[in-house]
Amino acid sequence: MKFNLFYISPELILALGGLMVLAVGLAARRGRKLSIISPEILSLAVLAGALVPTVMFFSRAHVMKGIPQFVLSGMKSGMMAVDGLAVFFKIIAILSTAIVIFLSMEYFKGLDFHRGEYYALLIFATLAITMLAASTDLIMIYLSLEFLSITSYVLVGYMKKDPKSNEAAVKYFLYGSIAAAVMLYGMSILYGFTGTTNILSIAESLLSYTLDIGPTHILFLATLFVLVGFGFKVSMVPFHHWAPDAYEGAPTPITAFLSVGSKAAGFAVIARVLATSIRPDVLWWAPLVMILSGVTMTIGNLVAIPQMNIKRMLAYSSIAQAGYILLGISAMAYTPTALTAVIIYIFIYLFMNLGAFTVVTLLSAKLKSDHLKDYAGLIRRAPVHAVALVVFLLSLAGIPPTAGFLAKFYLFLAAVNAQDNQILWLTIVALANTVISIYYYMNVARLMFFRKPASLEPIPQSRPLNFVLGLTLAMTFIILLYPRPFIRLAEMSARIFTG
Repeated sequence: MKFNLFYISPELILALGGLMVLAVGLAARRGRKLSIISPEILSLAVLAGALVPTVMFFSRAHVMKGIPQFVLSGMKSGMMAVDGLAVFFKIIAILSTAIVIFLSMEYFKGLDFHRGEYYALLIFATLAITMLAASTDLIMIYLSLEFLSITSYVLVGYMKKDPKSNEAAVKYFLYGSIAAAVMLYGMSILYGFTGTTNILSIAESLLSYTLDIGPTHILFLATLFVLVGFGFKVSMVPFHHWAPDAYEGAPTPITAFLSVGSKAAGFAVIARVLATSIRPDVLWWAPLVMILSGVTMTIGNLVAIPQMNIKRMLAYSSIAQAGYILLGISAMAYTPTALTAVIIYIFIYLFMNLGAFTVVTLLSAKLKSDHLKDYAGLIRRAPVHAVALVVFLLSLAGIPPTAGFLAKFYLFLAAVNAQDNQILWLTIVALANTVISIYYYMNVARLMFFRKPASLEPIPQSRPLNFVLGLTLAMTFIILLYPRPFIRLAEMSARIFTG
């Protein structure tokens, strides 16, 4: 088995760092810091350590083209690959987890909980995302996906004394188990048909067939079953039912993590499998993805309208956002450059969605409520946070002058460049859904600006949350005002598929 320690150093740092954080937590008394270092600071240091070699990969052209790791004898490629796509999603995973740690500092402040174990699980979940994004073998994909799922189940139910948290974890686990079983069955069909689990070898095996003589029915069934597991992870309709309950019952920082980090991992593996393994010239999967995209964004936006819990509203918003990203995935069947638009969208989504959850975390921690009625008159109690939340909601809707406008512009442009009537109609559906989303996003703004608050007492501020709020708010504007470096980053990350 061939591998290079430098190219897997981010994973090694995360694995060893997670164990260190766990040891620190076990050695410390709950709710107190060690005399030398706290689990929070150590966790941030571990993430920073993993980020350094990951960023270094961008300066090495041969790395961005793809370097196989864990190559077994007789294999043309390894179990994992260090390439542009993997490096990008590693950065997304590390940044989102770092922000979630800052959110957790405020949310769990004063609560008696196992700090070391909590932050260790977050690091292990980050490790799972990095492994999943780099996986080039069906077995590795399954193991990484289950590793991420197991850590997520525990984190969702981490508030053991909260019935909603327990219920959310159980529902998440049950849905996840069924989705994993269906996905594994689809993978077994692919293995039985091609005789290999390596996705590049699967592609070579399938290239011997054409759309006319190929076994499209059995391959379509296998693809559909595999998409069930991936669709569960990105909360794609009809595999989305776990998301609202899990988002509502989980601790708010974990809700933020699921909405960005976990979702990004799912789209990473969807893009890799559909772009390199089950290619459009072997199986024309674009209509399937387009149908899932249209249904996902429409149901997500329509069901978000009557929600009175902001975490449930953002859950359905997250489902709708998955539908938009699937529009870009379907465009990949026509033009490989659509992957660049998908990557730009996910990168911008990281900041605007985590920014919104920063405000939600503050109110959840200070007011002990996630009901929309408690957002009434927020402009009088926390004016900066109220304005910031409106900016993030406008960005999620794709309204200028926020970065969300750039995200949707590139996504819709990729769809239009596909020059196909079907995907053009899907783009029109996406535009209509964008108008629908403005309604429930601006309903939150209406409550904050034009309703009388139950109390005029100012909401106490939090330094960790103010730091995250400033960072995400700044990035929401900077990416639109100076987009070239970020577009270049996306183009480099998609280079392995665009040639």
